Amino acid sequence: MLRLRSKLKRGYVATAALILSVLLLSLTLVTPAISTTADFSIFNSGWNGTSELAISTFKSGKFAPSFATRATGTDIDVVQLGFDQLALDPSESALVVIGPTRGFSGEEARIAGDFVRAGGILLLADDFGTGNQLLQGMGATSRISGSLVMDLAFDKKPEFSVCFDLRPDPLTKNVSSLLLNYPSSISVNASTTSVLAYTSIASWQDSNGNRERDAGERTGPFPMMVKEKLGNGTIVMLADPSVLINGMAKYLNNSALDENLVSEICTGRSSVFFDENHRDFFNPVAVTLNFSNSVSDQAKAVIIVLAFLLVLWIATDYVDMAVAFMVERAKNVYAMAVSILLGWTKRSPSTPVTPTEHLETELIARHPDWRPGVLHYVVKEHGRHAAAIKAVDEKNG
Repeated sequence: MLRLRSKLKRGYVATAALILSVLLLSLTLVTPAISTTADFSIFNSGWNGTSELAISTFKSGKFAPSFATRATGTDIDVVQLGFDQLALDPSESALVVIGPTRGFSGEEARIAGDFVRAGGILLLADDFGTGNQLLQGMGATSRISGSLVMDLAFDKKPEFSVCFDLRPDPLTKNVSSLLLNYPSSISVNASTTSVLAYTSIASWQDSNGNRERDAGERTGPFPMMVKEKLGNGTIVMLADPSVLINGMAKYLNNSALDENLVSEICTGRSSVFFDENHRDFFNPVAVTLNFSNSVSDQAKAVIIVLAFLLVLWIATDYVDMAVAFMVERAKNVYAMAVSILLGWTKRSPSTPVTPTEHLETELIARHPDWRPGVLHYVVKEHGRHAAAIKAVDEKNG
């Protein structure tokens, strides 16, 4: 009964330890993260997000938060900041707007225009959204057509057109072709704007949306990426924000374009702001716990071994026997070490040397020529007589 109770108690302890280990492992595997599934959002790490572009900017040391967190009871809300709340410095900052879906107010357009004219950089990537609202309010001359551009130079289908007409510029370094994804086009003023990329001569604007080339529809080539000078600053425009999403980076030279854009907005700047305020979030931005897989393989192996030993301890006596054996061995090793360090030697117990034996040893040493047998007898008799005389004296005392 006592042995059964001991096993039960031991089982409770092992189970508690195992649960604690699993909890600790879970805590190390998850980290808080701001996430969403909205198209083009830097908080979206899926194929349709632009998190990789933001991460590249962060690695350069220039990423500046354009949001704030607000605690509401037990929840944390992520609040996107407007242009008036960003610390935009024309000589030190860059502003990035990708795929906006919410309108821009006149005040926001004024802030952006003043920022660029004073020397700031604006990257605007849009196709069928509200980018023109911002461009018009800023006083820029370029406009996004808002019509789908189809092209016979395509991959899989005309909506995935290939752009290979690129002009020399830091933005087109190491870029010979780009894969587009439902692009639009840009109308430009040649006096203020330079075109960096065109669609092919086999492209057309699908004005009626039937995905066919009809009579009367405009034909290419069309500007797809441009730079417009506005005052002392620059507006970089892309007619296809999908070129920048995570899932498109692996195609053709799209990743090289991403690198060039990051270099363009970061060089000579100390802060780059990504605008997330002009986006309709169907899945709101929230603080979540994501698996980071930060535990090393060695640590995981240790946890697995410990869990196995705990189960073995509960189910059998093998662990107890092994521990007892190791303890005994440790004691023996410790005793041997102490013996060696202190110069001790292990001897068998011996009988103390008597005065008679001491006398015999001394006489043999002095007279090696005497016969040991006779000497032993004489000494023995001498001792016996001495003991007898002592006894008589004590009796007569």
